[in-house]
Amino acid sequence: MKIIGVTGSIGMGKTTISSMLRLVGIPIFDSDEYVRTILEENNCVIEKIFKLWPDTVSILQKKKKINKLLLSEKVFKSRKNRKILENIIHPIVQKQRDIFIHNHKKSKIIGLDVPLLYETGTDKICDYIFLVNALKKIQRKRVLARPNMTEEKFKQINNAQWTFEQKKKMKPFIINTSYGKLLSFITVVKYLLIILISRKTKHD
Repeated sequence: MKIIGVTGSIGMGKTTISSMLRLVGIPIFDSDEYVRTILEENNCVIEKIFKLWPDTVSILQKKKKINKLLLSEKVFKSRKNRKILENIIHPIVQKQRDIFIHNHKKSKIIGLDVPLLYETGTDKICDYIFLVNALKKIQRKRVLARPNMTEEKFKQINNAQWTFEQKKKMKPFIINTSYGKLLSFITVVKYLLIILISRKTKHD
C-alpha cells in the first residue's frame, strides 16, 4: 500500500485534487470533514470547548451546539487558543485516520487529505505528497468568495500554516490548479503513473 498525502494552503484547490483521486478509485481520508463531524457530534469535545470558550457554544433544548464561525475567529486570532484546540481535536483525528489506513490496507493507493500535513508531522507516514498550489491572485479570489471570509481572517489562516516555499523544500509533487481542472487532472494522472511504477513504500 502506498499513501499519498494531499495538502495545500486555503483556496489552492486541495479539495478538487482529492475529488479527482476519488474519481479514479482511490480512497481518501478527509481530515477537514472529520473535524466538522467532531465539532458537530462529539459531545466530549463540545463540552471541553464550552468550558474553554462558552461564548462559542449555544444551548438549544438542552443540547449544546458549537458556532464554528465564532470558534474559528477565536482560535485564529490567538496562537495559544489554536494550539489548545488542536491538542483537543488532532489526537481524535489521528486515531480515526489510523483506523482508515488499517481498513484500506489491501488498497494499492490511499490518500490523506490534510491541510496541516507538514505542520502536524503527518508527512512522515506518507510515501508521496501532492502539494496543491495556485497563483496568489487566484487563491485570494477563491478564498474571499467564501461565506463569512474577510481579508483579516484569510491572513490569519495563511499565517497559521507553513509557506509554499517551506513545503516546496520537502520535495513534494506540485500540482498547480491555476489553469483549469483538465490540466490539473492530467498532472494528477501523470503523478499516479509515476507512483504506480515506483517501488517506494513505507507500508508493504
